[in-house]
Amino acid sequence: EPQAPQAPLPQVADASGLDEVVNAQCADLLRASKALMKISKAAAGRSGPSETRVQDLLAGIFGHLNSETAGHIPPRCLADIAFSLGKLQVYDDRLIYELLRRIADMVKFKAEQLRPHDLAGIAWGYASLAVRSEELMSVVAAEVVNKISDFDQRQLSNTAWAFAKCGLWNQQLVDAIAGGCMNKMDTFTAQSLSHMAWAMAQWGTRKNDLMAAIAEEVVRKEADFMPSPLAMTAWSFANLNMHNAALMRTISNQVVGRASEFKAQDLAHLVWAFANLRVQDQALFDKVAEQVQSNIRGTLPAELANIAWAFAKSGVAKPELMGAIAGEAAAHIRDFKPTEVSMLTWAFAAAGIRNEPLMTVIGGQVAKKTERYSVGQIGNIAWAFGALSLRHSELLQALSRDVHKRMDTFKAQGLSNVVWAFAMVNFRDEDLVLRVAPGIARDVGELRPLALARCAWAYRVLGVHSSELMSAIATEAIKKLDEIPLKTLVKLVDATYVGFLPEQHKTLQDALAERAKKISDYVQTTFSSPDRLRQPDAAAAYRDELLSFGLVDCGIVGTPILLSHMNIDLPTAGFMKDCFQKAWLAKPAPAPAPAP
Repeated sequence: EPQAPQAPLPQVADASGLDEVVNAQCADLLRASKALMKISKAAAGRSGPSETRVQDLLAGIFGHLNSETAGHIPPRCLADIAFSLGKLQVYDDRLIYELLRRIADMVKFKAEQLRPHDLAGIAWGYASLAVRSEELMSVVAAEVVNKISDFDQRQLSNTAWAFAKCGLWNQQLVDAIAGGCMNKMDTFTAQSLSHMAWAMAQWGTRKNDLMAAIAEEVVRKEADFMPSPLAMTAWSFANLNMHNAALMRTISNQVVGRASEFKAQDLAHLVWAFANLRVQDQALFDKVAEQVQSNIRGTLPAELANIAWAFAKSGVAKPELMGAIAGEAAAHIRDFKPTEVSMLTWAFAAAGIRNEPLMTVIGGQVAKKTERYSVGQIGNIAWAFGALSLRHSELLQALSRDVHKRMDTFKAQGLSNVVWAFAMVNFRDEDLVLRVAPGIARDVGELRPLALARCAWAYRVLGVHSSELMSAIATEAIKKLDEIPLKTLVKLVDATYVGFLPEQHKTLQDALAERAKKISDYVQTTFSSPDRLRQPDAAAAYRDELLSFGLVDCGIVGTPILLSHMNIDLPTAGFMKDCFQKAWLAKPAPAPAPAP
């Protein structure tokens, strides 16, 4: 790393020469700042301190900031230097860090002299280089609040962007910036609108009046938006879970009409936003799919994962698109971060697309490095393989080892997902399944109704009994009876039918009986006579009504209950024997063997 140079300090004989020295310093710093800006523009941020010219400029700045007269340098000059350093976009450089640290020490005592232009510039410079100086930014925030009425649209958006980028939030500052924006909203450019929306999303602050005003301006100025700011605006609103119908229609129209101008990252942000807000827009998803498929080569892991997730979440995951994503992802799976692997795996499982080549490489990748994945990600990946009924022996064994090692850090949902995945592919690990049961039982309240039914089903299928867990599942299911769909209740009652506490199972069974009676009443009322069965619309009406009940059958326990409501006796063993005999006798005789 380059070391901070020890530049010669200018000597000041007396106070009369001070102004001259300081003026000379300011002139040098101004020239250095302008030179850095030119370098950043010419090289588009690719110039690094290793280049002699940049090194010389930085060394000169360092010398001035550590001179005998440095305390007399106006803070406005220091703000310009910070802004120009930010423009360089050079990270992890010791000399630049030392310069910014020195600027912060000097400015924080004279922040009241900074103009809006200076305040926005210095905040932007630090944020651009990901240098978080809380002491400096706290002083800057106070000055921003005091001078907010003098900020123009660019300064407002840059300041908001900088504080959000640094992860710094201050209610008074946010309120002041939001108020300033509302007063000048009609002057905002497309870039400034995008920055403001992004800052609010990063802060997680839902200011409805401000966001509505931003949306209105975006609609009004849609022709001014380049692809990236448009995509980022959509992402910001979705991140805040704020659905503005007019805004999303405008964005959709722009994307459909200009899809070829959007980069993969922009498209990923867009479809993620529409999926997160549950906006069904077939035209947009079709156009994005077409664009992604034709340019799939070189698409980054984060973009592939987000696009796959968005299409799966929206229920429009086309096999052709998902196949293209799978091919590109499989070739570069080592470059995927754990979060991206988890999202991608979930997407294919949620879409019901069993792409074995992709899932095989994912399984191998996760199995080798399970420790890199959070327990939540491990649970999601296990669920995905289970949902696709994919048996990946190496992954299953690795999951078992990982859960044994980190069991205390797993939540009930994650443990339940792992057990369910094992059951879906008939992978028996009785020791693990028994060991996780108390953990699931302890936090069973985290499980939703479907997860309760799946967990009980998994233990039954694997032939592992835990009275403690089954009792906890039943008790929790009884608490959530009003939330449990009929189909899930059927599975839950069947799964807990064997080896269960009678009083708990009876409560669940009574709830199933009550719902089965509604089906019985419908059938007996609608088909009260044989003539009704002959009517043309009878079959369709019957099918549609059963679908509305949300089930295919009433299960092992529920079917006898339903037949009992309808006064239909269950067939006796003798009757079943007669049926089997008649079916056997009705079989055609086997064809004679051909003559030798």
